[in-house]
Amino acid sequence: MTKFIQFLSLIIVFTLTFSSCKKEEPLQPNNTHYIENGTYPVEGITWVLVDARVYRDNLDNGEKDAFDHFGGTKFSSCMNMYGSAAVLMDSIHQNLTTWVFNNGTFTLDGTYQFPYTVYDNRVWTPNGLAGGTSRPIEVTHINDISMTVRVHEAYGSDGTYSYEWFNELTFIKSGENCNNCQPDVKYGYVYNGVWQNTTPATSTLSGTKWVVTKYYDGFSNNYPNDTLHFVSNNQYTINGGTTTNYTLSGIFGNNMSEMTLYGFYTIGGDFSGMVPNNFVINGQINSALFTDIFNTNNDKLVWMDRIQ
Repeated sequence: MTKFIQFLSLIIVFTLTFSSCKKEEPLQPNNTHYIENGTYPVEGITWVLVDARVYRDNLDNGEKDAFDHFGGTKFSSCMNMYGSAAVLMDSIHQNLTTWVFNNGTFTLDGTYQFPYTVYDNRVWTPNGLAGGTSRPIEVTHINDISMTVRVHEAYGSDGTYSYEWFNELTFIKSGENCNNCQPDVKYGYVYNGVWQNTTPATSTLSGTKWVVTKYYDGFSNNYPNDTLHFVSNNQYTINGGTTTNYTLSGIFGNNMSEMTLYGFYTIGGDFSGMVPNNFVINGQINSALFTDIFNTNNDKLVWMDRIQ
C-alpha cells in the first residue's frame, strides 16, 4: 500500500509540474461580425459616409496592413487601390457620399439609381453598374446611428507585389452625429496612416465648403475668412447669402481646370482662375491667379482651404 501511495504521489507531482509549464494561448479577437437580422433597419435611411478604411493583404510575403481613406486635408478617395474608379460608387467623399436603399432601388449621392437585391438581410448588392457590374455590400456593424460595411474586394499589383484588398466604409444616419463610430483596425493588420491613391477619386465641388483665407490684390494681403458653399454643380453661396453661378471645367492638354466664380464679391466681382485638377481632393488652393472677367487688368492671387 505504501508503494502504491508513493507511485500515486509521483503521478500527481508529474501532472502538476507539466500542467503549470504549459503556455496559455491568448484568445484572438474574431474579425467576422454578423448583424442580427431585422434588429436595425438598413433600408429607407439616408446614410452619410463619415469614415473609410482599406485592408490590404500582400500575397507574396504575407504582410497585412490597413490605411484610412480620409485624413488631414484628404476628403476624397478611390476604393480601387491600384487603378481608376471602375464605377461611380468607387469614388468616395467624406461627409458627401450618400447611400439609400429603398424598395429595391439603390440611390447614390441623391442622383444615381440602380436596382439591388438582398441576401440573408446582410448583403445588399446594387446591380447594373458600369458594364453590368455588381457590388456586394456586406453589413458588418450596425446600430441605431451608424452602419459599417465591407465592399469592393479586389486584386491588384503595385508593380512589385501582388495584393488582395477590401474596403470598410462607416456611415451615419443623415442628421445624426457620432464620435468614434469607425471600428478599430482589425486584428492582424498593421495600421499605416492615410492611403495616398495612385489614381484619385473623381473631383466634385458640389456639397463642399471652402474658406477664403487670403488674397493679394497687387498692393496688400487681405484676410477675408469668407466661406464659399458650393450647393450644386453650378451654384454657390458666400457666407450663406444668395446663390450665384459658377463653372468648373478641365483644360485639354494639362493638369489644370478653369474655375469661374460669378459674384465673387469677396475679392470684388466676377473672376476666373486656373486651379490644379486635384484641388478638391487635396483641399487647398494656393496662390491661384484669378482675373476679373470684365477687367483683365484686375488680377488677384487667392488662397482657399476646404473645410467640408
